[in-house]
Amino acid sequence: MHNESYHLAFLLLAGGRSARYGGNKLLSEHPESNLPLVEHSLRVFLNAKTAHTGTQFTNSEAAVSKVSHKGLFDKTNQVTLVAGKWHESLEIQLSHCPVSLVHNTQWEEGIASSIRFGLQYILSVSCSVSELIAPNSNGNNHRGLQGAEIASRTYSPSHLLISLADLPCLTEQDLANLIQASQSNPDKIVCCEWKAKNSGNEALNGSEARLTVPAIFPKAIFSELLTLEGDTGAKPIIKKYMKKGRVVAIPTPNAQFDIDVPQDWVNLAMPENRPTHED
Repeated sequence: MHNESYHLAFLLLAGGRSARYGGNKLLSEHPESNLPLVEHSLRVFLNAKTAHTGTQFTNSEAAVSKVSHKGLFDKTNQVTLVAGKWHESLEIQLSHCPVSLVHNTQWEEGIASSIRFGLQYILSVSCSVSELIAPNSNGNNHRGLQGAEIASRTYSPSHLLISLADLPCLTEQDLANLIQASQSNPDKIVCCEWKAKNSGNEALNGSEARLTVPAIFPKAIFSELLTLEGDTGAKPIIKKYMKKGRVVAIPTPNAQFDIDVPQDWVNLAMPENRPTHED
């Protein structure tokens, strides 16, 4: 797959209830950036997207976040963030950020519903853009392209990057590594790989490699993402294709740490106690 055919959509999941945290953990302050965790995670995503596409957000774009106020072309160039229980508070917090924030009203089902909802939204926006720039009577659309097929190919995602908004250690470089691997292996799933470590940075006895998000999925697997149910995330799909030799796992130690309870922020400074996830 040539680079001009590689179109990556960015999906950040923030639809959980934060039940164990006792409040909205995504508004808790990240100790490095001093930003709410959700905004810190979003900025890492935006920086990775900017590095990948070369897109620079203007001040006017940064001032608008509500989807209803953005043009269809702008929607395709944004990160999509799926909110659930805490939709209203996240919408207020991210009002100054260039993000398509969408509300998953079925968030109580679990993470699978947010994946389905986010991907459905991304695909619907792509379809809307194709309709908007369909050719006129003389065969040209308003951007001068010849025919709707070119327009659709330009804006329809070939790959989807999925991540979680509660991974405080994830970096732009971590995402860049995934994107580079995906571009080199466009027909395969590219995911993070990590092993639980002790205070000496050594793998714990019996600790097998975990394969988790952030992960990039090619278009051929979108239909399977849309059939996910419950609170298991995309792990079953990653495991399925690993057995088929169609997964590239990138060592990403930062992907293992998440925030579930307030004490996790304290534990982040203590390597032997750092909280891990397996979504």
